[in-house]
Amino acid sequence: MFPDMTKSASSRGAPGHSVFSFFSGTGFLDLGFEVAGFEIAFANEIHPEFVEAYRHARSAMGLPLPRYGIACDSIDDHLHPPASVVLATRVAGAHELGQSVGFIGGPPCPDFSVGGKNRWL
Repeated sequence: MFPDMTKSASSRGAPGHSVFSFFSGTGFLDLGFEVAGFEIAFANEIHPEFVEAYRHARSAMGLPLPRYGIACDSIDDHLHPPASVVLATRVAGAHELGQSVGFIGGPPCPDFSVGGKNRWL
């Protein structure tokens, strides 16, 4: 059974750790970090179907979306302005709150990765 996760990690008394999640898929890696006391501040996934599953699963479990939401775009978009400026501002904001900042990335899903069995498609 999961602990009460209806509040953010910081409001549950956990140390302030903001995690920015990339290649988030449906959010299982994010959920693991949250159970360990981290706050998922932002999530990114390129596949719209996975973003919808992410949103649905969190709603069904009574969990809030990440503070800065979930973006449905390529991680490459976050390497260049304007998205890189927005990301940098959000990271700086977490630092100003005294939070440590981490970045995580979900492992590639063999069924969807172009580096896996879809490599030659």
